[in-house]
Amino acid sequence: MVDEPNRNPDPAGSWKNDRLRWSILDPAGEKRDSVFSTVYVSDELLIDPSATGDNEDPFGDLQDLARLAGWTLDRRAPGDESDGEERFTGASETFRVYLGVAPSSDQRTTAAVAETPDAWQLLRQARANGKGAGVSLNHVITTDSFESNPFKMNPFKMNPFKMNPFKMNGTTVGMDTYASPGFGGRQPVAYLGETPRRSGDAKRRPVVAIFDTGCGRHPWFTPDVMIDPVLKGGEPIGLANPLTDPERHPSLGRPLEGWLDDAAGHGTFIAGIVRQESPDAWILPVRIADGEGVILEYELLGALGRLLTLMETPEAQGGRHVDVLNLSFSFFSETPQDPSTASELSTLLTKIRARGCVVVCSAGNDATDRPVSPATLGGGDPAHIVVGALNPSRRSVALFSNIGPWVTTWAQGVSIVSTQPTVFDGSIQAGTRDDLYGRRRETLDVDEFAGGFAVWSGTSFAAPVVAGRIAAQLAAGLDPADAVAQVLQQGESEDASRDL
Repeated sequence: MVDEPNRNPDPAGSWKNDRLRWSILDPAGEKRDSVFSTVYVSDELLIDPSATGDNEDPFGDLQDLARLAGWTLDRRAPGDESDGEERFTGASETFRVYLGVAPSSDQRTTAAVAETPDAWQLLRQARANGKGAGVSLNHVITTDSFESNPFKMNPFKMNPFKMNPFKMNGTTVGMDTYASPGFGGRQPVAYLGETPRRSGDAKRRPVVAIFDTGCGRHPWFTPDVMIDPVLKGGEPIGLANPLTDPERHPSLGRPLEGWLDDAAGHGTFIAGIVRQESPDAWILPVRIADGEGVILEYELLGALGRLLTLMETPEAQGGRHVDVLNLSFSFFSETPQDPSTASELSTLLTKIRARGCVVVCSAGNDATDRPVSPATLGGGDPAHIVVGALNPSRRSVALFSNIGPWVTTWAQGVSIVSTQPTVFDGSIQAGTRDDLYGRRRETLDVDEFAGGFAVWSGTSFAAPVVAGRIAAQLAAGLDPADAVAQVLQQGESEDASRDL
């Protein structure tokens, strides 16, 4: 397929986006400090059959509760007449159910009109009735590059999907400076170093899986570096529709304006960091996020399940060992202190780590010490690492970075230089042009990445620094425990942020 970076592949349907059916949880009515705000898909719930305890039919119980509210509950996707799952889920057991409005004849209540279906209200009642085991919200997750999170602002005051970090006032102060070109915001940069090359004396080639927006076209990512993210039968591990690929089509969110989506190129940038830190590593890029950096928890669970299936399959049958898994995204759980209310996410990560894979998570960019998932789902396992971001000097923590005792280590995450797809060229033009002597002369075009490199900031990019360093130690022959210890010791020696 020919990449057309400034064209929407489906102009007639550009206004349709089913991924935007979400709500912000209001904890009103709950005991203080028992339920917190989060973002979730309004009309979906997740059911993990392996975690339902003594409740043999959680789906049936939820259906009964839904009918009492005048709602329906169905395992079929809206408009899909086929039974069963929409896609193969690998080792993940979770399935998703959908809420709708029941016809009046089906209602068991006397209400004339049912309220809008709300997954949280249904789950809340199920838990109050002792029937919520194995049932969870379908959380909306976002990548952790600075200012790619649409949930950081009050959605009732402005449209959170219209942000463009290149149109911000250059005199902005505080955390917002990180989003501005010249202060760590995404912008083109000239890279004068050599292409990372294999050392030739590596003991082995570790595999680093990157769950993100995928990986775009760039000279660094040749077939001898990349692993196709599919199972033996051709089943994609993550999202696979080329028409919605943010590494090919970076303006899907605002196609008529042509602005680059906030997280387009995010996965390519992370892959470039891993390559710089570990040129001997294989990279397995799994697409789970869209161009705005949005990930649905159900799709994440399915992709993790398929990754686990890949790891559990013998190599002679098309399986593959994965050494490091980089997760540069986060979300807030509504009940972080109660593991029984979580989805299958923690279980899948535990199984992945048990296969000898080190999981590296970003700490998040919310400037808070509130625990985020999946960072805090390690359960004390030393193979689960959480990375916060340092400023370039390493003498201070980036103001946007989350912080707390649950952060394992710190690495540079501000004004990092790495790769961008060479096909990216947004609609913003250079401010001034003055051609002379047959030469085109102009000021910097802040969203044109034909050179293939950019500066960007976020805990998203601190995490792959650590992931790449662990891969480099594995390539040198260390076992996973020693590789992690070596990298954490290196991070401790480089981190001067405690020197107040």
